[in-house]
Amino acid sequence: MPSNDDLLDAAAAAFADKGYDGARMDEIAKAAGVNKATLYYRIGDKDAIYTAVLKRLFSAKTARLEAMLDTVSDPHERIRAFAQILVDSDHPQRFPAIMLREIADGGRNLPDEVLPLMGRVVGALEQTLADGAEDGHFKPVNPFLTHMMLVGACALYATNAPIRRRVAALRPDSETLNADLALPEAAGIVADMLLDAIRKT
Repeated sequence: MPSNDDLLDAAAAAFADKGYDGARMDEIAKAAGVNKATLYYRIGDKDAIYTAVLKRLFSAKTARLEAMLDTVSDPHERIRAFAQILVDSDHPQRFPAIMLREIADGGRNLPDEVLPLMGRVVGALEQTLADGAEDGHFKPVNPFLTHMMLVGACALYATNAPIRRRVAALRPDSETLNADLALPEAAGIVADMLLDAIRKT
């Protein structure tokens, strides 16, 4: 019998692929290897499943980010670790795909229960930026805008491989247009670009 985590994995794949509106309970149940009644009994309706998927995703990242704050003291390394945690998971495209769909919909389906977890993710970056500014490493910057730059770039890269490859195919002789960087490598480059922008000179 599939575990609840198996059910949520199937649901996360459906929400990433089709969004909240497009994901269907019968398809999630079939992908998880259970019937719809089992899905309702063990997790709940579609809203409950969506909430559980997002809470699981955000809880895992929040826990890792907050643990990182306790173990990494250098603010530059914190920014780099932040970027890696954003893209590090068994299925790194699912989380950004779900969130980009939510952003496009104006957060219409975003459960209220998830907002505190999102706030903790922003808070981890805010703390890093504040520590870096206090130590004289970083310029004072807006944490929300900095968060959007880092998360936005990583999320787009994680989800737009087909588009990148089509664009790169138009310029086969380009020596700099690399469409197939591994996601952790791309996240590291994004983090270094951000550090160049906020580093106090």
